[in-house]
Amino acid sequence: MPKFIHTADIHLDAPFSLFDVQKAQVRKNELRGTFSSIILLAKTEKADFVILSGDLFDSGFVTKETTSLMISQFASLPECHFIIAPGNHDFISPRSPYKKEVFPPNVHIFDTPTLSKLSFDEHGVDIYGFAFTAGTHPENPLVEKPFLDRRKINLFVGHCDLTGKSALCPLSVQDLSRCGFDYAALGHIHKGGEVKRAGDTYYAYSGCPEGRSFDECGIKGVIVCELDKKEGRLSASFANRRMCRRRYEKLSVEISGTSSDAELLEKVKSAVIQEGFGADTLARIRLYGEVSPEAAFSAQKLSAGALGLYYLEIRDETVPLLDTETLKNDISIRGAFFRELLPLLEGEDEEKRRLAAAALRYGLAALDGDDVADF
Repeated sequence: MPKFIHTADIHLDAPFSLFDVQKAQVRKNELRGTFSSIILLAKTEKADFVILSGDLFDSGFVTKETTSLMISQFASLPECHFIIAPGNHDFISPRSPYKKEVFPPNVHIFDTPTLSKLSFDEHGVDIYGFAFTAGTHPENPLVEKPFLDRRKINLFVGHCDLTGKSALCPLSVQDLSRCGFDYAALGHIHKGGEVKRAGDTYYAYSGCPEGRSFDECGIKGVIVCELDKKEGRLSASFANRRMCRRRYEKLSVEISGTSSDAELLEKVKSAVIQEGFGADTLARIRLYGEVSPEAAFSAQKLSAGALGLYYLEIRDETVPLLDTETLKNDISIRGAFFRELLPLLEGEDEEKRRLAAAALRYGLAALDGDDVADF
C-alpha cells in the first residue's frame, strides 16, 4: 500500500515583513525547519512519495543556504520519491532553481505547462501534473481527459484554483471527477481543508504547513495518505499531521467595565488560556466593549511575555462609556472637547471612530489631571 505525504505552499525564503530584521530571520529559519520536519515525517512514516503541489519557494530568488538544505534533505531519503509541480510563485524558468540546481535522482519535477505523466511501476502508481512557466497559468490542463490505467493508483498534482474563474490554473470539481483520478493533491489555497470526494476522486488542498501572517491563522500541517487498489477498487485513508513551528491566531476579548491594568491583564490572559494559545502563538487581540473615559489602564502595556505568547498585536476598539447628555450640555472645556469629537464618534468610518474614542479617553483623563503617560 503506497504511502504519500501531500504538502504545498511552503514559500521558503519568504520575507516575513511583519517583523524586524532579527525576528524575520528567526522565522525564515523556522520555515526551513518546518521543511526539514516534513522530510523527517516522511522518514518515520516510511513514505513512498512526498507530493509538493507548488510554491515550494516564495519567489524565483532563493538563497544558496535554502537550496543546499533542500537538496541535502531530498538526498537523505533516497528510497522516497519527491514530486514537485511548480506554482505561480516558484514557476519554471531558465533562472529557476529547478533548472539551475542539480537534484538527486529521487526528485521529479514537472516542467511543462501541459499535463504529463510520471510512472512508478514498482509501486503501481501513475502521477499526472504540470508546471507554471510564468506567474499566471490561465489554461486548464484537464480540458482533455487523460487515459488512465485503472489497474494503477492515479494521482493528479497541481497548483490550481477550483473556483473555475482564475488566471492561476482554473479548474473545477467537475474536471477532477470527469478525469477520474484516485486522488488530486492540490496546492494554492493556504487554508487547506478536509479531504473531499467528487465521483470516484478524492481531492484536497493540503494548505500551507507553516503560517506566515494573520491571513493564515490556525494550526498548519500536511496530509498523510495511504492508497491501495485491488481489482480496480480503491481503498484510502487520510490523516492530518501538524507541522507548524508557530501558529497565527486572532482573538476578540470583551473588556467592558475594566478599570485597571491588572484587571485588563486578568481578562485577556484568561481568554488566551481558554483558547489554548501559548509560546508557539502569534496573536492579534481585538479589545472591544464600553469602558469609562476615566479608566486607568493602557492596552499598549499588554505584552507577549505577560500573556505567554511568542508575539502580540493589540487592536483597541473599545468605546467610551459616557453620559453623553451631560457632556453635550457641559459648558466647561470638557464639554467643548466632547462636542468637537462627537461627529467622529458617531461617524461611519470605523478607524476614525476608534481614534476619536481613544482621543476622548486620553483627553478627559488629562483634563482631570491624570498622567496620560501612564495610559
